[in-house]
Amino acid sequence: MKTDTVIIGAGVVGLAIAREIGRKGHEVIILEKHSRAGEETSSRNSGVIHSGIYYPTGSKKAILCVEGNNLLYEYAQKRNIAHRNTGKIVVATTAEEINRLELLFQRGTDNNVKGLKLLTKNDVVKLQAEIKAEQALYCPSSGIIDAAELVQSLEAELQEQGIITAFNSTVEQIEVKSSSGFTVKVSTEESFSIEAEKVINSAGLNAVHLASKIKGIPEGVIPKAYFAKGHYFQLSGKHPFNDYLVYPLNDRDGLGVHVSVDISGKARFGPDVTWVKELDYSFNESLKDKFVEAIQSYWPALNPDKLLPDYTGIRPKIYGPEDEPADFLIQTSKEHQVEGLVNLLGIESPGLTCSFSIAREVVKALF
Repeated sequence: MKTDTVIIGAGVVGLAIAREIGRKGHEVIILEKHSRAGEETSSRNSGVIHSGIYYPTGSKKAILCVEGNNLLYEYAQKRNIAHRNTGKIVVATTAEEINRLELLFQRGTDNNVKGLKLLTKNDVVKLQAEIKAEQALYCPSSGIIDAAELVQSLEAELQEQGIITAFNSTVEQIEVKSSSGFTVKVSTEESFSIEAEKVINSAGLNAVHLASKIKGIPEGVIPKAYFAKGHYFQLSGKHPFNDYLVYPLNDRDGLGVHVSVDISGKARFGPDVTWVKELDYSFNESLKDKFVEAIQSYWPALNPDKLLPDYTGIRPKIYGPEDEPADFLIQTSKEHQVEGLVNLLGIESPGLTCSFSIAREVVKALF
């Protein structure tokens, strides 16, 4: 079997890349080890459309998030995907946090996030009466999207383009051919190989492991993989949130236990950051007390009895709990010296928001 391009991973990012390549008229085959698309990181997150306020100015996360935010809204509107441009309020719950909030406002401004506004205590009360805040940052470009509908829409477009997705297909090996191109060895009910001119490793949680097995990449180029599990609790019954996303100030590894209201109107809190060594989606209900404490710091009226376990997700990080946070790593031949190969490593939050902007960057690098 031969094709122009093989994409490994049918998450939102892999599907968006396939769409972008297909629009240029190239052949694409997507290989996905699960039985359907979007089974891992794409479906196990809060569905937030991020604005780009948090990330270091000039980083890929910052640039691609601001661009991806606009592209994702455009796509959702065009394809009638359930979404809402809710806006977000980031709260400083104590006077000591105000300086950090102002620095966040400055970073967001430097990142070209439009419409940011600092809110007084009274402003917050008018927007969300039960939220406790000494000051807040209003970010109008944040929102939510139904990630499952996004995946379905992308799949429908790929079918129209004639792009094949092979499910239950695990990539065992990627061989770099001496002339040019690759042989991708795949295990399924009947193992097979694909000859491809280009390979895009968008395998998410498995991307680092896969990249480390490619012969020809110099030693030390592929980072170590780390996994950060996030738990989500849902709120039973009614809630006072007027659609706005409400966030505490972020910490080093995550954006804090925030509240989002999904498309169905359900309020959800999370995620936390729990470093794990293996992929395990079990729910640790003993974390509830920590969640209650975190939530009551900005919503004192929370009734703990109404906070119920929801689900977990795992982020594919390329830095550990003792390391400095890492940017997206979009590796091309400039870094790994293998022509025609792109490794997408550490594509965690805000990966969903950045899916279309990442796709553009990858296509620009390869075609």
